[in-house]
Amino acid sequence: MNPLRLITVGTDFSPPAATALGWAAELALAHKASLLLVHAYTKDDHGLSEDEVRVCLAGLAACEMERGISTQVQLLKGATAEVVAKSARESGSDLLVIGSRGKNMLSRIFMGSVADSTLKLATTPTLVVHPSDAVRPVSFKNLLVGADFSPEADRAAEFAVRIAAPFENAEVSLMHSTQVAGPFVGVEVPAVPIVEAGESDAVARAGLSERTKKLSSAGVRVQGLTCPGSAVEVLLDVAEDRNSDVIVVGTTAATGMSKLLLGSVATDLVHRSTRPVLIVR
Repeated sequence: MNPLRLITVGTDFSPPAATALGWAAELALAHKASLLLVHAYTKDDHGLSEDEVRVCLAGLAACEMERGISTQVQLLKGATAEVVAKSARESGSDLLVIGSRGKNMLSRIFMGSVADSTLKLATTPTLVVHPSDAVRPVSFKNLLVGADFSPEADRAAEFAVRIAAPFENAEVSLMHSTQVAGPFVGVEVPAVPIVEAGESDAVARAGLSERTKKLSSAGVRVQGLTCPGSAVEVLLDVAEDRNSDVIVVGTTAATGMSKLLLGSVATDLVHRSTRPVLIVR
């Protein structure tokens, strides 16, 4: 699979943004990709002048270039979410990386916040990094993907393999819940009917087998897993048990995140996960 070429990172010079940059830089090194650091400037920007903000951006870029990562910066005026999402889209970035503020501020972050707005507007695959990820070893070798056999989930699995490909001994696990409360993607639909257990398991195994064979051709180890339970709980529990580095889920490009942030599986994961969540459109 083609490596990532360009990764956009939204930064406001905060600790969460620094954590997000650390995760983005690790990917950039592995993929030999470039970084694009984007900051949206407003008049009340931490009390800094525009020139001072440019100095801060230049400092961040210099640090990454010392590590051998080609790094560019953009200082654009406008609302942060619009600026970051648009920059990632128009630059042709393969990935957008943003930081969240943490669980203790979820009501503010996910109800009209910058993070919420960015996720709604972004059309680029987006990695959401949490404050707790600052103490977690940065790694993309063990990815857990929600698999409901939809086109959106299949795209997420393909992107996960693409992310993991440069890492030695990388593994992508496709996790299918055999008793789902809804799909693993960010679209609200009625619950999937529960069929006879044996039949459900057989269908799940067949679907996983088909996908693991296809994806394994990229050189990354891919395995399929099934577990009874609701989608969110299964993904969170399995990620914890397997010490997954990142949880990956899909959403439709047509609706963006307008429904994803209204009670779907992906929303709950972003809210509750203690590890990065990658949302693929």
